[in-house]
Amino acid sequence: MEKENMVIEPIKGLFIGEKNILDIELKEPNLNKALTQKLSYRSRGSVRLSLGLFYTRSEWEQKRKSLLAEHLP
Repeated sequence: MEKENMVIEPIKGLFIGEKNILDIELKEPNLNKALTQKLSYRSRGSVRLSLGLFYTRSEWEQKRKSLLAEHLP
């Protein structure tokens, strides 16, 4: 085979239709604290996740607003 005529095939699974997977914008995941705790045994991960010691998006926004509202000494 001649090098000039070689065509490299795209990797299967890297394209969805005409779009490259790496160029697709992903949504923010919607976490459910109870479901995350319930399914934590299925994978090795953070102990914080399995114990529910994390903030969901709405909890973090509330905490952030309260922290920003406090006056500094």
